[in-house]
Amino acid sequence: MNVQPAMSAAVAAQESPALEISGVGRSFHVGAGFLRKGKTLRAVDDVNLTVRRGEVLGIVGESGSGKTTLSRMMLGLMKPTDGSIRMDGQDIRTISRSDLSRKVQPIFQDPYSSLNPRKTIGQIISLPLETHGNGTPAERRAAVEQMMLQVGLPPRLIHSYPSQLSGGQRQRVAIARALMIRPEILICDEPTSALDVSVQAQILNLLKDLRETFNLTYIFITHDLGILEYIADRVAVMYMGRVVEEAPARQLMRNPRHPYAHALLGSMLTPDPTLDLPDLHLGRGFPDPLNPPTGCSFHPRCPKAMPECSNLAPKPLRNDNGMVECHLYREGNPQ
Repeated sequence: MNVQPAMSAAVAAQESPALEISGVGRSFHVGAGFLRKGKTLRAVDDVNLTVRRGEVLGIVGESGSGKTTLSRMMLGLMKPTDGSIRMDGQDIRTISRSDLSRKVQPIFQDPYSSLNPRKTIGQIISLPLETHGNGTPAERRAAVEQMMLQVGLPPRLIHSYPSQLSGGQRQRVAIARALMIRPEILICDEPTSALDVSVQAQILNLLKDLRETFNLTYIFITHDLGILEYIADRVAVMYMGRVVEEAPARQLMRNPRHPYAHALLGSMLTPDPTLDLPDLHLGRGFPDPLNPPTGCSFHPRCPKAMPECSNLAPKPLRNDNGMVECHLYREGNPQ
């Protein structure tokens, strides 16, 4: 069970998309009970994204923007209310749980809570092989040791427990476990936010190296545009369940078009310790998703809001470089 380097990301990117998200929405009914109708919460609303093989798509937004709900649907843990998600051209609702786990694996925010504290590192990393019936015990042991080396863990830790490891080491264990059955896609949900800054950089560098070694496709979910500037090829900005801007990462960092994307970019911390936290200039806090604003959902916080923003929802405007959903860029507007 030797680890074989896969084809290069450049070759793989020319093939069919690894992931296609078409018109995906997800609603929840909240507060329903006896003699109480309840309300509908639209957590994800008409999301359309295409992810090429070998690509890193970053998804950014505040808490409550729908990022995690979308990731759970991509993992098959939750079914869309509307639309479809396709992997290799196949609707994931028609893919068995076992086959889907071979295609896509998650890496979560807190490595400690996602690892069984009663299992050794070797048992944790080998679990996917055991679940899928891959190899003999000796072959699984050899594969685990080889994968530990690939993620920067000394094999001597194979009998250790998660509590005996640092946060960065635990996240390496989580990454090793996710890679054991050679998935095509890794969905990374805030994988570095629980780590120290220096350790964050190490994990990001590791993920970049592993992407090339295994020809991986990443969905990288975060609230930090600074991380996506380093690792992502493209960025989708989510607000109240919708993608309000999508663009190549470098383009979005240089010239964000949507006012919300511009505010997120302005929220990136400066390395100057003499400066305070940046002001987003977004007015009141995140709106109530059970009572969303009329028109453009961002207009109550938008510094560039126009009269029509309060009663007319903007349509997505697409071009070769991406998409923006904002009245500032409607046809005939000089901006």
